Amino acid sequence: MDPVALLEKIVSINSVFPNERRLGVFLERELKKRGFRVRRVPLPGKGGRFNVVGERGTRGKPLLLFGHMDTVPVYGKWKGSPWKLRENKDNLHGLGAFDMKAGCAAILAATEQKSERRIRVAFSADEENISQGSHELAKAGVLRGIDAALSTEISTSEPCLGVNEITLGRRGRCVIEIIVPGRSAHGAEIEKGISAISEAGRLVLALEKMNGKLGTHPLLPPPTQFVRKIFGESTSLSIPETAVLELDRHMVVPETPSSVLKQVQQFIASLYKSGAFRQIDGKRITARLAVRLNPYLEPYVTPHSNPYVKLLSRIVHEETGKPPKFTYGRSVADDNRLASAGVPVISIGPMGGGEHTCNEWVSKRSYLSLARIVRTFISEI
Repeated sequence: MDPVALLEKIVSINSVFPNERRLGVFLERELKKRGFRVRRVPLPGKGGRFNVVGERGTRGKPLLLFGHMDTVPVYGKWKGSPWKLRENKDNLHGLGAFDMKAGCAAILAATEQKSERRIRVAFSADEENISQGSHELAKAGVLRGIDAALSTEISTSEPCLGVNEITLGRRGRCVIEIIVPGRSAHGAEIEKGISAISEAGRLVLALEKMNGKLGTHPLLPPPTQFVRKIFGESTSLSIPETAVLELDRHMVVPETPSSVLKQVQQFIASLYKSGAFRQIDGKRITARLAVRLNPYLEPYVTPHSNPYVKLLSRIVHEETGKPPKFTYGRSVADDNRLASAGVPVISIGPMGGGEHTCNEWVSKRSYLSLARIVRTFISEI
């Protein structure tokens, strides 16, 4: 199939999470046409959601080619249907065209060329939600024994350089739940109470001042955090006695969710020690990791010295006429889950923009170049 027609078909299939099933069936069929033995790795719950895994070849340890099937919902006002690929000069517009249906299409286009090299392809569900799909892939053993993973996930660089950049790491992410106490009193006698909401507001301001003091990494963007949720209320004419914050944190190597939690707890302790906060009726602010269905995505870095990085760099140089730039993602992706399974992860995606908003687009030239790069990579390993 012509690569643009292939992308047009993939974009036409609505795969807004959690509705990836129809696209999964299509990708299964396309992998079988290319000689892959195909299986499904299901996601828990209703709806029959699944990841698609295909394998072919006998030579060497498996190389994983990876992409995610799902897209975010439709946002904003689109010119035409989000599920009809619209060409405007070099730009191909459509929901998920950039993030990351062009990457999935590039894998299919590249694997039309037969090879004896052992190739494993995985298309995951739920990346745009909580990466439940890639977690199930790890649990099912799909990531064991992999020599390296080539992901066609998009870059988060600004400006996006497309195939002229190779992503060799990403920050991780976790969420800390913070419980702030107050003292209830009748709303007509506010002098007798302490509003937990007011205390939480003061804590938000203190937490914001932590940015810029969280540490550094020589390659990854610095860690950052923000309060993503604040909730408190009273059920009668009373001053709220409890408020809850959620602190969203992007981590860098070697941070983990546990080390971030410890750092936040130590910061809270320092606020009490300095007198900025005082115990209220023997109660102090407490923090814990917010409950999540599957583990948080941890940060990773793939070394420049990895032989697959060197090979891909040479291929990109030959394709584009200049050496690629190594970049490091500001936010998380399924790539983080692959790396946490011990797989060296190398990411290269097309040029594009407008992801998570209206009129998303991918560069036609960059998409076709990506397909050629992946095809050459497979043929030379």
